[in-house]
Amino acid sequence: MNTFFWILWWVVVIGTLVLYYFFFVGLADGSVSGFNGGIWTAIVIGFPSLLGGTYWLKNHGWIKVAALLLRIPALPMIGYLVFLIAVMAGGPTRWN
Repeated sequence: MNTFFWILWWVVVIGTLVLYYFFFVGLADGSVSGFNGGIWTAIVIGFPSLLGGTYWLKNHGWIKVAALLLRIPALPMIGYLVFLIAVMAGGPTRWN
């Protein structure tokens, strides 16, 4: 269970870094604004809080609860990664 936790934790760390990349690019080009600021605030604060909270739960013996919480964002992140790999491996396609 400990290895499963760390796999999920690192998947969420990488996904959080990708989200932070899009946040800073959005700040630079102006697409992050007051209109969607609440969503970005939740993302920027929520994901690191989730990582810290699950790490705290793991250190206090609640590994199954921490892994359960990490599955919520990790499964869509893994699914999107599989989708990107399938699209890239499939060759050039027309999306229109």
